Amino acid sequence: MNTTRASFLENKEKRQYAVSWALRFAQNTSLDPSPYERTLLTQFVEGSMTIDQVLEQLEQTSAK
Repeated sequence: MNTTRASFLENKEKRQYAVSWALRFAQNTSLDPSPYERTLLTQFVEGSMTIDQVLEQLEQTSAK
């Protein structure tokens, strides 16, 4: 994992800030996440999933 990315996302507050920024950016666009994607983002913010695990879940879902 990239050290810069790891340090940027090292705590809940930093993850929350990053996700909030991304959600504001995507709001009212085709990038606005689905309820399932929002659930994964919540798990990421809480620290129960890494960003790599979130991406893996999204890839598995899109492959079905």
